[in-house]
Amino acid sequence: MRGVKQRAGGTWTEARYFSFIRSALRRAWTKYPVKYQVMNAASRPYKGPDKRRKKEYQCNVCKGWFAQKEVAIDHIKPCGTLKTFEDLPSFVSTLFCEQDNLQCICSACHSIKTQEERKKK
Repeated sequence: MRGVKQRAGGTWTEARYFSFIRSALRRAWTKYPVKYQVMNAASRPYKGPDKRRKKEYQCNVCKGWFAQKEVAIDHIKPCGTLKTFEDLPSFVSTLFCEQDNLQCICSACHSIKTQEERKKK
């Protein structure tokens, strides 16, 4: 039954359908208030030469300080998969979690963590 287009009026496969839902939930998460609380907790005023930058953020892994565009808010416990409706409650509750499951992490550390998580699958 792989590749059969049964969703969205016969235009999407099951995988495309759940990819759409996963993407929509992740877009909503970008506006989740707890994400900004974690960002603020990891910040300090920037005192370097760039006059446009107001804050810098500490990576929870390497403890370095970075510009906002160089960090991400990472789920300590991964959200998991969203391939069926049975996965939905766990995915949503982990995605929209509280501060204790989130960390500010630099791009380099985030890349390493993501690669390690993918190896475990």
